[in-house]
Amino acid sequence: MTTGKVALLQGGSSMERQVSFQSARRVRRSLEGQGLEVVPIDVRRDFVDRIREVSPAFAFISLHGRGGEDGTVQELLEIMKVPFTGSDARASSQCFDKHIFKQLISAAGLETPTWRSFTRGVFAEYGAMDLIPQLIAELELPLVIKPAREGSAFGVRVVEDQQGFNPALLGAFDYDDRILVERFVGGRELAVTITGEPDSAHIYPIVEVGSGESIYTFTAHYDVSKATLHVADLDPGERDRVEQAALTAYQITGCRDIARVDLILSESVPQILEINTIPGFGEAGPTPFAAQADGEGFDRLIARIIERTVRSR
Repeated sequence: MTTGKVALLQGGSSMERQVSFQSARRVRRSLEGQGLEVVPIDVRRDFVDRIREVSPAFAFISLHGRGGEDGTVQELLEIMKVPFTGSDARASSQCFDKHIFKQLISAAGLETPTWRSFTRGVFAEYGAMDLIPQLIAELELPLVIKPAREGSAFGVRVVEDQQGFNPALLGAFDYDDRILVERFVGGRELAVTITGEPDSAHIYPIVEVGSGESIYTFTAHYDVSKATLHVADLDPGERDRVEQAALTAYQITGCRDIARVDLILSESVPQILEINTIPGFGEAGPTPFAAQADGEGFDRLIARIIERTVRSR
C-alpha cells in the first residue's frame, strides 16, 4: 500500500465539526485495518505546524463544510506539496458554491432546477426586495431558498407562499452572504456516489433517499431513524440517464477520488441539485450504504479513495 504516516484531517471550525468526527472515526478504523499508521489532526490554527511536524505520506480529508470542502485546506496542502484525497482546491471551491456549480452544469447542458442567486447587498443597498413578487412569478411557487455555500441542508427552507419568503431569506442569510432562490422540483431524491479518476470512474448503485419531509434535512442526513435508504428501483432508461448526468457533473467540475451527486428524478428527468466532494461516512449516509449495496463494503470504498493519492507519491 504505502509507507509513512497518514494524516487524517478532521474536526475543523465549521458547523459540521461533529459530523466530521463521526466520519473520521470510521475512516480511521478502515485505514488502520488496511495496515496504515494514522495520525488524526484536528484542523485548527496550528494546522500548518501539525502537518510539518507529522510529515505525512498523504492526508485523508474527512472534513465537512467551510474550510474542508471549499478548497481552503486543499490549497494549503497543495502549497506544502502534501498529497491528499479528494478533489483539488479549484474543483472543491467550484462544487462547494452552489451558484457556480449550477452555472457549470447548466453550461454543459445538464438539467438543474431553475434558480436566481443574490448577495445580501442587493437587498440592503439596491432595493431588490421590490422584485420579490416578480421573482416569485418567474420561478413559481413553491420555492427553495438556501445558502450558496453551506452543507448538510443548513439554512434551507421550502417557501409555499409569498408570506414565507422574507423569513426564509433572512434565515438563509444567517449562513452565507449569497443565497439561491430555486424552483422546487418534486420527485424521487437520489444520490449517486462516484469514485476514481473522471475517465475511469466507478459508479456505485443509485440510492434513493426518503425522509418524510419535503427536503433532506440536517437531521435526516445524520440520524438513522429519520431517513430511509434503499437502492433505487429504476427502469434501464432512467438508470442510464441518472448515471450519465451524475458522471458528467463529476467530470466537468474536475472531481476526483470521490464525490456524491444529489439529484431529483422528476418525470424521468434527472435534475441535479448539488455535488458533495467529501460525502459523509456516517451510518445514515447514502455513500456507505451504496458501498454495501455494491458488494464491496466500506473498506474497499476507502481503498478506492486513496488509490490515486498513493500512486501520486
